[in-house]
Amino acid sequence: MAKKWIAFFSQTGSEIAELSKAIGVKPEICVTNNVHEDKYVVNPELIRNNYLMRARHDRLMEYFINDRYTDPENTIITLHGYLRILPPELCSKFTIYNGHPGAIEMYPELKGKDPQVRAWENKEAYKFIGSVVHEVVPEVDEGKIIKSVYFTNRVISLDDMYSTLKMSSLTAWTFAMKEIGICA
Repeated sequence: MAKKWIAFFSQTGSEIAELSKAIGVKPEICVTNNVHEDKYVVNPELIRNNYLMRARHDRLMEYFINDRYTDPENTIITLHGYLRILPPELCSKFTIYNGHPGAIEMYPELKGKDPQVRAWENKEAYKFIGSVVHEVVPEVDEGKIIKSVYFTNRVISLDDMYSTLKMSSLTAWTFAMKEIGICA
């Protein structure tokens, strides 16, 4: 049986749209807690090509924890800039993967919020930058890393840091999705 892919995001969902093109597969459902479109406009590709579920975080968690229709054994949830912590009940029900824009295998202190800014502000301490895809467990950024992509840190601005890590994240996700069985 093919695995069902559900993708969560909080901002625009552009990474999901780019990843879908790269692997030739679209998520069955895109889920966002972005209920204020005046702050982040959802990528039009997600609205046109996917079922978009939009609600506040607590409502989304309640729905997926109590969902009796989705088979957890054959469902993969991915997090693409989903800016909320998932409850342990959801982590134990589904197989979930998160993308993290920090070289946390080399620099565990980059776990948590805004690793790009911390790596930029202390550039001398971080000789490498990159992104990882890891399993989601109740503890933040502690799950097993299944794919990592690193570059020598030669960025020249914070914007350059963001764009380099965006590229490394898409690369890590592309390889990870093949490994976990979501690809064309």
